[in-house]
Amino acid sequence: MKNKPQKRPSFSSLVSHSLILPLFYRIATFLYQSVRESAVGQFFCGYDKTNAAMQNGFLALLRGKLSFTDRFLRPLRFTVAGQFDNSVILNAIRRMLDALAGMSLGTYGLTVLFFSLFSCISYVLRYAGGREPSATDLLIAAALLLIGICLVASNAHLSDAICRSTLTSFLLFRVAGANEEYFRALPKTKGKTWIAAVIGALLGLLSLYLSALWVVIGCIALLAALIVYKIPEFGVVAVLFAAPFLPTKVLIACMMFLLVSFFVKFFRGKRVIRLEWMDVTVLLFAIVFLFAGIVSASPADSVFPVMVFLCFMSGYFLVVNLIRSSDWVIRCYFSVLSSSVLVALYGVYQNFFVKADTTWQDTEMFEDITGRVVSTLENPNVLAEYLIMILPIAAAGFLTAKLASQRLVFLFAGGILGACLIFTWSRGAWLGILLAMMLFLLMYSKKVLVAGLFGILAIPFLPFVLPQSILNRFLSIGNLGDTSTSYRVHIWEGTFNMLREHFLGGIGVGVEVFGEVYPRYSLSGIESAPHSHNLYLQILVETGIFGLILFLIFLFTFARHVFTFYAKPLPEKPRLYTAALFCGLLAVLAQGMTDYIWYNYRVYLVFWPLVGLTVASVRTSLSENRNTLQHNSEHGITAAELTLSAPTANPLFGQKPSDRN
Repeated sequence: MKNKPQKRPSFSSLVSHSLILPLFYRIATFLYQSVRESAVGQFFCGYDKTNAAMQNGFLALLRGKLSFTDRFLRPLRFTVAGQFDNSVILNAIRRMLDALAGMSLGTYGLTVLFFSLFSCISYVLRYAGGREPSATDLLIAAALLLIGICLVASNAHLSDAICRSTLTSFLLFRVAGANEEYFRALPKTKGKTWIAAVIGALLGLLSLYLSALWVVIGCIALLAALIVYKIPEFGVVAVLFAAPFLPTKVLIACMMFLLVSFFVKFFRGKRVIRLEWMDVTVLLFAIVFLFAGIVSASPADSVFPVMVFLCFMSGYFLVVNLIRSSDWVIRCYFSVLSSSVLVALYGVYQNFFVKADTTWQDTEMFEDITGRVVSTLENPNVLAEYLIMILPIAAAGFLTAKLASQRLVFLFAGGILGACLIFTWSRGAWLGILLAMMLFLLMYSKKVLVAGLFGILAIPFLPFVLPQSILNRFLSIGNLGDTSTSYRVHIWEGTFNMLREHFLGGIGVGVEVFGEVYPRYSLSGIESAPHSHNLYLQILVETGIFGLILFLIFLFTFARHVFTFYAKPLPEKPRLYTAALFCGLLAVLAQGMTDYIWYNYRVYLVFWPLVGLTVASVRTSLSENRNTLQHNSEHGITAAELTLSAPTANPLFGQKPSDRN
């Protein structure tokens, strides 16, 4: 008789047969229970009560004072929506878009052919006129010629081709969230060939003044703008993906267009705006930023940074009011994760195949470090700030994935992000991500605390495991012999000198203002500094004590919102992803103790939409759970059955989870 394969020992059996693990397990259980029952635990799980009090108190009073909202703005909104929807221009645009989507591929092929032909003519004219044309234009013209021939030979229509193509249907329906039934129901049109030819010729002649590459990019951008106008939620996904790649001014234009698209939908009654206490804290902080820019020591230097900050901060409100379903939340997760993987891959490539920059390191103290990677973000610390905001999302994906292939994908993503983070050699980011991942894993299971207590015994052996370069970098934290550390300390001293005179109202928003005022208070030899190298000091010196207080209120409210949600008996996947987003933001806020993380506008742009995505994830999960409970109630499922089938709450701020403890 064959022996049955032995089962792997469970965690509980290991604990029961171990001498030291039971002690650590009891310590972990005691600590978790103490946190749950403490005033701190009760405080951080009390967001719902605070929000309800605010909804019934401050916000209700505000709505009462602003009663013109119901009497004037709402009727005006619906009047405008009706007029807008029935306008001649909008109806003409709708008919045009429907006709374009249902048009034959042959008509589009004719446009591409004429574009290619006149691009070649433009190429020859530029060459004859003494201007050296780019070989890229000729290659693009050749590629357009091949594409045009293929399209002209097709008998299909655009809407049918989109639905049949695996790639385009994935991009348009799965990524952009377009309605597939809309394309299937479109009437088929052939289109006017002469119009197609004229448009192609004009595009080709445009390459007399612009590169054909830019003309193609412009056409793609126009198509993307049409999709964002129709589906502003896709704009959020696109901005999260594009943030580390596009220049700041292009991102400003994208955000402004997204805002316009949202408000058009809002006034048409297609989208709504809801306000909670969490949103109020962000709004108050934004108002303080605006006021600090107005009363700045140099208003002219504060105008641009204030406008950029407010424009990018609006990303929070766009996300919480647009991302209202789990499908869109997941699209945002994978958009930002896939974008960060591309950034990290380029950073790893730089480390091994490109001579890394040594501008941001003490080459005498760290001669074993060949350089620090910057990827697409121009500065190693900025790159590290970006990476640590997103790295916990890969961990959440790995822990919640059901298939081995999915776990491998998330493991690869986390490994690439972690490797690139190491090659930034940013000590503040390393400490921030260690703190964040520790909290994330503690929220996941108390077994992590047991492992952590057991791992303390392994600390003396770390020098034999970690590479010497990483160990030296860690041990240098706080060493004033490092020029980077001493430089920061001296700047902090000069910033504190500034605060003696500008503690109440601040000096105004913007590093240009800081650069003008700081030299009057700086230490000798440190007269030039771009910022205070500390997020909280920078907020204090720019906006005064009221700005810092409001920012801290926002942070505490944000933490309470997340922990209150995480303590609820809801499905594990949305809770873990929400915890991952929160911990990533906590990591970069921890790095903010040693650096001004908002110095780079693109990091600032990613920060606020990720805060909004965290809040949207909470609200979406709660809303869909309520809908599920209502559906089950309507179909006769009892409360007892729902209780038995509901997942247990988290171990840190909720009930004991039986599945992980």
